[in-house]
Amino acid sequence: MSITEYRGETANLKVLAREIEADPHLAGKCSLTLTPLRQDRRDSLRHAQWAEISISVAAGLATNTLYDALKALIERARDRGPVDEVNPRSEDGSEDTEGPAGADR
Repeated sequence: MSITEYRGETANLKVLAREIEADPHLAGKCSLTLTPLRQDRRDSLRHAQWAEISISVAAGLATNTLYDALKALIERARDRGPVDEVNPRSEDGSEDTEGPAGADR
């Protein structure tokens, strides 16, 4: 199963989830989990309600059509506001904060 995670404003990610569920190529082929993030005064998340969305696609279904449809919806969400890809979590469940997503914070 292929899993990608993105972080952004909760309202924007809720719209993204509705768009994925309504897309004819993605409907029924992706499972979505939206997780609100704890606000922490040490970073930029304190300015808005932020969340992470996990998008899972069953193995064998990651065709070019699905990938292109998903990327187009994510780009549309980025046009509405900040949406960053989250680095994959390690085996122990902790997030790798180094790299592109962690460097902005």
